[in-house]
Amino acid sequence: MFRLTLLCAVAALLLAAGRAIPPPEEAARMARFVLHNCDWGALATLSAQEGLRGRPFANIFSLSDGPPGPFRGSGVPYLYLTDMEISVHDLEINSNASLTVSLAQTPYCKKHKYDPQNPLCAHIIFCGSIVKVS
Repeated sequence: MFRLTLLCAVAALLLAAGRAIPPPEEAARMARFVLHNCDWGALATLSAQEGLRGRPFANIFSLSDGPPGPFRGSGVPYLYLTDMEISVHDLEINSNASLTVSLAQTPYCKKHKYDPQNPLCAHIIFCGSIVKVS
C-alpha cells in the first residue's frame, strides 16, 4: 500500500449532500472533505518507461482516506498498488507525483448542475512523494 505525502492542495465549494462543508478559504479542510468523498483519482508520475522517459504519465487508481462516513477519514490518500503497475515502476525511480481528485465523480456537481470545470465543482491536486507503507 502507498500513500501520498501531502504538500499542496487547491479546492473550492459551498455545500455537499445536504451537509455543510468547509468554506473554500479553508483549503486543508476542503481538501480532506473532497478526498473523503471520492473513490478514485488520477495519479501522475514522471515516466521511466522507454520512449516516455521524463514525460508526465497519468493513471487512474482507486483510493481511500479511511472508513466511510462523516468525520471518519484521515485526509491522507492511500492507494493499493502492485509492483506490476507501470506507475509503480516510475515511482521506484522517482517518488514524486501528483494526485488529482474531483467532486465531479460524486452526485454533488450533477445535482447542482455544475460543469466539472466549474470551480464550484471542487477538485484538489495533491503534490508530493509516494511512500510505501505496510
